[in-house]
Amino acid sequence: MSYQIEQTILLRDYLKELPISQAMIKRIKREGDFLVNGKSQTVRCLLQKGDCLEIIFPIENSNIQPENIPLKIIYEDDYYIIIDKESQMPCIPTKRYQSHTLCHALMYYYQQIGLKSTIHLVNRLDKETSGYMLVAKTSQAHALLSKDIKQVERVYHCLVEGILEGEGVIDRPILKSNDSIKRIVDDHGKYAKTYYKSLMHKNNQTLVECKLVTGRTHQIRVHMASIGHPLVGDLLYGSNEDYLFYLDSVEISFIHPFTHQKIHYKKES
Repeated sequence: MSYQIEQTILLRDYLKELPISQAMIKRIKREGDFLVNGKSQTVRCLLQKGDCLEIIFPIENSNIQPENIPLKIIYEDDYYIIIDKESQMPCIPTKRYQSHTLCHALMYYYQQIGLKSTIHLVNRLDKETSGYMLVAKTSQAHALLSKDIKQVERVYHCLVEGILEGEGVIDRPILKSNDSIKRIVDDHGKYAKTYYKSLMHKNNQTLVECKLVTGRTHQIRVHMASIGHPLVGDLLYGSNEDYLFYLDSVEISFIHPFTHQKIHYKKES
């Protein structure tokens, strides 16, 4: 990561103006480096106008094995990647899914581009859910967005049972069930809020647009079921149809912490 210096300033003071945490600066001192015009310097270095500062972040290691799995990359810069994940692909390795996950695919991609990093998923999608996901290339880039997930605006389309008219908000806490992967609406759960809007309906089914305020596990599935409209095919949450449910992350936007530009992608209807 390189910066062109525009005025005389101590390196430690210049670092305070960058979106880099004090914890990361300490790690860079121990495991990385600050290069000024190609030479290693301490934070006491006095930077001059025209100097080139390069920050060498610590190398991150991962025990996830790379797998050559195609990725649909929508956007990429030095800090973030937006991926259009396919349905039925798990995001992370688990006891049940030890290979062919998004993380395995990302590790292969990182290997190809020479990026030495672990996987930093800013948001996750259920295995069955398709669509846009945001991935950070470094722990610092991840920390700047994940500490407040509301910075990342996400819109989904889903197909639910029954005729749902108009629009509304579902503001109900979600709690993990004691004996299942299932989540339930419960006053002892975590705060969860979803805006929804009916787009069209046919054959006693409704296409719904959902905008997340929070990002709880299974949030849309739980919230839609809680108002009597489970996703079509979502047997876990009460659907009467036995086939794959449709839930697609169709829009994502955020203010880039490093460039301060708005990054926005939306699928064609």
